[in-house]
Amino acid sequence: MHAVVFIKQVPQQNSVKITPDKQIDASGIEPIISLFDEYAIEEALLQVEKNGGKVTVVTIGGEEQIDALRKALAMGADQAILVNDPALRNIGSLGAAKVGAAVVRKLGDVDVVFCGKQSTDDETAVFGPAVARYLDMPVLSYVYKVHELDPGAKRVVVDRAMETTTETVEATLPAVLTTVKDLNQPRYPSLLKIKKAQKADIPRWTAADLGLNTAELAPKVTYLDRVPPPPRPKGSMIDGGSAQEKARKLVDVLVNAQVI
Repeated sequence: MHAVVFIKQVPQQNSVKITPDKQIDASGIEPIISLFDEYAIEEALLQVEKNGGKVTVVTIGGEEQIDALRKALAMGADQAILVNDPALRNIGSLGAAKVGAAVVRKLGDVDVVFCGKQSTDDETAVFGPAVARYLDMPVLSYVYKVHELDPGAKRVVVDRAMETTTETVEATLPAVLTTVKDLNQPRYPSLLKIKKAQKADIPRWTAADLGLNTAELAPKVTYLDRVPPPPRPKGSMIDGGSAQEKARKLVDVLVNAQVI
């Protein structure tokens, strides 16, 4: 079985700066693998451990994304690929999905594609479903349990965590699965695997390697403005008196605020 996992490196914190030209400046903030992508990596590893095969981890971006790929290798992925091309900067979610689909086509023997349900920076939740659309594959989104993934029978059965219900669905392989929190518990890489991953050769693919026409990857969405969220109002303390008196004051505050 060949499982492909798409990952993205994001700022660890949301306290990014907005530049005068409305771009996001995350300088000085530690980069990490997007939360939901770690569950995607772990599930791919678990399924390959069960069925045999290999895990390929892919990201799209500049050289700064290498650290995320090396962490995925340290977790147990067999190979990593960086799609790095200046022409692919700022291509947007749909453009990135076209690149992802081209990667899967170039690899050629893919049974299942995993990715997080959304990245924890722009949170569009577009990438996974769009990759499936461009590849004409079924998409199983919000997967929080994999009951069966059988590459021989070309069959996958999962639970999807919907807002108010749980769906158990079946699809044919190859398919795209987007993962949610609590699907599994991502493993910690061992020191030995971390050292090995630091020495791994990670190939760089360009748009030309993927046969892409970069003119067709222009973003479909234009950001007109970006502003940081307003600061939270300061809380207030209820002082003085016994616990009963404080409780009465708290009730009065809540009544005046029409909370109760």
